[in-house]
Amino acid sequence: MAAAAVYGVRPDEGMETVVRAAYVALVGAVLSVALASCSDPGGGPAACASGRPAGPATCTYDAPPSVAPALPTEVGPSPLRRLSNQEYLFALQDLFPAVQAQLAPLPPLPNDGDVGGFANAAEGQAPSDVRIARYEAIANMYAAAATVDNAAVRALVGCEYGSPALLEACAAQFVSTTGRRLFRRPLEDVERDRLVVRFVRWANALDFEAAVQLTLGALLQAPQFLYRPELPSEQTGPADTLVHVDAYALASRLSFFLWASVPDEALLAAAAADALHTNSQITAEATRMLADPRAKRVLWDFHRQWLGLDRVLEPEHNVRTPEVDARWTPLRQQAAHTESQLFVENVLTSGGSLKDLLRSRRAWLNADLTDLYGLPTRASDDGSAFREVELPASERAGILTRAAFLAGYSHRGATSPPIRANALQLRLLCRTPAPPPPNLDTTPPTASESDGPQTNRSLFEARTAPPVCRTCHVGLNGIGFGFESFNAAGQFTRLDHGLPIDSTGHLYGTDVDRDFSGAVALFEALGDSRDVHRCAVQQWLRYALGRATIAGEAKLIDALTDRFMRDGGSVFDLLLGVVTSPSFRYQHTGT
Repeated sequence: MAAAAVYGVRPDEGMETVVRAAYVALVGAVLSVALASCSDPGGGPAACASGRPAGPATCTYDAPPSVAPALPTEVGPSPLRRLSNQEYLFALQDLFPAVQAQLAPLPPLPNDGDVGGFANAAEGQAPSDVRIARYEAIANMYAAAATVDNAAVRALVGCEYGSPALLEACAAQFVSTTGRRLFRRPLEDVERDRLVVRFVRWANALDFEAAVQLTLGALLQAPQFLYRPELPSEQTGPADTLVHVDAYALASRLSFFLWASVPDEALLAAAAADALHTNSQITAEATRMLADPRAKRVLWDFHRQWLGLDRVLEPEHNVRTPEVDARWTPLRQQAAHTESQLFVENVLTSGGSLKDLLRSRRAWLNADLTDLYGLPTRASDDGSAFREVELPASERAGILTRAAFLAGYSHRGATSPPIRANALQLRLLCRTPAPPPPNLDTTPPTASESDGPQTNRSLFEARTAPPVCRTCHVGLNGIGFGFESFNAAGQFTRLDHGLPIDSTGHLYGTDVDRDFSGAVALFEALGDSRDVHRCAVQQWLRYALGRATIAGEAKLIDALTDRFMRDGGSVFDLLLGVVTSPSFRYQHTGT
């Protein structure tokens, strides 16, 4: 119960009381945000020239001081955010890389609340008894592994402690250094002094090594580690004044957005030097971070949530009926998910754009998926290894024509055009289709024996023909039927029950409305859509800010969308635009 001693709660009250008490106090201290409107104090980032080499952009920019800000916008609230499960685990891995192999499997954390499709939304991050208990168990596991022997302790504390005179100085050094990494800022004097007093007491009552372990365990359970409190850099002025985010808080915003983890030493040093103040400074630091391998995990974390690609891993997709795919197994299910991850990571880190995400035929397949996609295998292939191939131009284009999406938005025995179309409208166009009227039959339609063979399309056309259905299904069917050449396992096929498949469709209510034939033509159209680019911008902002955008930020979304399209849909340039935007760099203060 080291944390109980540190935070002034009696040991017999339990960790739930410790964290709840600290959480409530912290919320009261930092949540004084409000909505207001203002002009962009720092100006928006200028568009980089297109045609850059592969990889993150290297351009820097600042609005000339003589030019009035061109991007007036409101800035929404800055809610107190807890580390998401993914951020928490990545943070521990990055903070303690040497101990990963020593750890037993960690106890699972409760699922994060999914709000707006993302698990890092502040609205879904309420604490729970189970979560608090799991934090305590995991903290103790890491603290024990990091102090497993005297050599590990000495490496961790970085100072000599062989005499009483050295004990307090070494304790102060350890607390200050380790606390700075875990709290992502220098400790306040009262925080440091309280921890040092407890450290010395534990060292005298037990020994130095035990004191290190107990203190580290307490730090890993502290709300300053588990949450992301942000105090404004400027504490004066009228209520609801827009001010810069504190340099250390901005460093955390950058690291959790671009790495899903804690700042590294270079980023903390930039914060200490007040070198995260201008657009050019932030752009330079973000460009460095996007070139780091840790950026890959954010690219995948965002896209798997935005596009719902984890659905393929749900238990209902463990099997397919023999008529669909007799060789579908959990291994093929997992391989489909891995393929999408490799696609996102490799395409986007090699200079890829949103159009590439929707149109590229590059793929990374193992033997199982090579068979699923009907491609020839090589005798030299390792069955479990993934290799890059190019898919047939007439069959597939981009990530939403791959097995993870196609199987994840199907039933075990048949496709569902409305389900696939609903997913595309919701996730790629940011449109929420209306729910079906009550008492309607929403089960998958089936053919009666007396009617003879029918295609899945003809069954859904008959089911959705009544006028009460057509209002919604004219748009849903128009998109969903374009996927009918892919069965419920994601295989490309031309026949359905021996009948030719009709995969023609029509886009309704978009800025690229047209007739099309097949998914390749569908994504050729959507790749040029401003609606799709705007939806991507909106979702990246939600992911970056941990909240939905407010109405007043529509101007920011429109400006970023214009720049996104001018830059050819470069995802890296979009991220640079996000981190230099007013909503990312500024917050309201109530004092």
